[in-house]
Amino acid sequence: MFFHEKTYDIDELMRHNMHIHTTFSGCAKPEMKAADIVRTADECGLEIIALTDHNYPRKKNGVASQRLELLRQLEKIDHRVRVYVGAELSAYGIGKFADDIECDNSLDFRLYTTNHYHQDYWEHPEVITPRAYAEHMLGIMNSVIDSGRADCFAHPFMAGYIHAFPDPHDVTRSFTDNEIGDIMEKANRAEIAWELNTPAVLGDPEFFHRYFQIGKEVGVVFNIGTDAHVLDRIDPKQFASRYKEILY
Repeated sequence: MFFHEKTYDIDELMRHNMHIHTTFSGCAKPEMKAADIVRTADECGLEIIALTDHNYPRKKNGVASQRLELLRQLEKIDHRVRVYVGAELSAYGIGKFADDIECDNSLDFRLYTTNHYHQDYWEHPEVITPRAYAEHMLGIMNSVIDSGRADCFAHPFMAGYIHAFPDPHDVTRSFTDNEIGDIMEKANRAEIAWELNTPAVLGDPEFFHRYFQIGKEVGVVFNIGTDAHVLDRIDPKQFASRYKEILY
């Protein structure tokens, strides 16, 4: 489902941050406690945030119990911002999911990653070429859409976690406009949004300009996600000028 109205106005999109990690993610800083995240979001004037901790096959379905604990913490906090407690879920291969669908459906927001190739459990294509990785990512995204598990794709198409090539952007260059448009249209029919992920956009501006323009043409819903692991990354508005320079 879509969590806010469709818009291509960056200032409007930056009223929301749909990708924030708490201390339940091992990569987040100790300051990322629910109370401090919510207080910071209120101070920044955000309207909607999503808490999206990682899941791992070794802790299968663990994000469901984490959600309950975060909800207990949030009950003790006065806040204005609307908070969705979800997870950054893993589709680590074509048709391979780290959690049961019942776990996914218990979450407020299902943010699916299809490209954490740096994880030791992640499936890789049989042939190690940029084009093979592009096709593999598309295959995983298609399987996520077909499964009905997702509300949004996290840092889609991003190749920064692929360490097989001197320039990982060779992967994103190998996607055709038609492929991007086709998968976006399919996701749109399933009411799956597409993330404008801050590290991804800033790290590969050439590709994400193309991605944003194709998304507008298709009519997709974009979500802003800063992928915050520290408190000073919660407010997306600090990146607004750079987003506009790249995307427009």
